[in-house]
Amino acid sequence: MPGRRWRRTRASGFAFLVLLIAVGVVIALVAGPLAWAGDLWHEVAPGWPGGGYGFAVSAGLAFPVSLLLVGAPLTRVKWKTDKVRSLPWVALSLPGAALAVIISAVAMQTWHPKRSHRYGLCSSAGEYCWISGRYPYVSLVGLAASVAGAVLLIAACDWYGKRRRAAGPATT
Repeated sequence: MPGRRWRRTRASGFAFLVLLIAVGVVIALVAGPLAWAGDLWHEVAPGWPGGGYGFAVSAGLAFPVSLLLVGAPLTRVKWKTDKVRSLPWVALSLPGAALAVIISAVAMQTWHPKRSHRYGLCSSAGEYCWISGRYPYVSLVGLAASVAGAVLLIAACDWYGKRRRAAGPATT
């Protein structure tokens, strides 16, 4: 039975390789945006329409859309029956995932750090203090915009579904 053992070892090795690549991609996506998200707040937010609060609202409204861009292509994936035709759908969801990670990194910069005995009011990461000092409660504004965007997106999908059902089946 060396053939069976070899297949199992090869499958385990492939799964390990895929896991390593996935972890590397996640680390690159998370570490990259976190490194420059504070700079984005410094450079873009003051000139954004509405200032930092308008920037937070834009990011909050874009977050549910990015999740839709991740999820919509993944609904077409039929991994068990057709792996080859599923790969383009998985690849199509990656830009939405990257956008969601970037927006999450921008949102993470807005949370005010808790008081530390060692560093005082702010931690050694000055971006958090600058953003929360310049735009108080901006994280709540972004969170409210994200919830409102999700509600609007769900309502739009529901309206589209009702309209499509009312039109009847497509004739070809």
